[in-house]
Amino acid sequence: MVVVLLLVTVVGSILVNWLLPMAFKSEPPYGVAADVGVGTVAAVIWALVAFLVVSPAIGLKGALALVLSAGDAIGLAAVMLWVLRRIKG
Repeated sequence: MVVVLLLVTVVGSILVNWLLPMAFKSEPPYGVAADVGVGTVAAVIWALVAFLVVSPAIGLKGALALVLSAGDAIGLAAVMLWVLRRIKG
């Protein structure tokens, strides 16, 4: 189940970090590789924490925990794009 979570999170965060700047017509301040790298690393770390710690703590199990953890992590990848742009100013 963790392998599926990581696969969905990595693919989803790469797509979000690659396509979202094109949708908003923004330039990556540190380059596309930095956008994808930072977003994917943050998403993978949060997906693991959410799936292994947070979901069991609130009583979520199985596919629901997987979907919510991956979706939350992919959303975090999009937030990381915003943070990178605010840091560069």
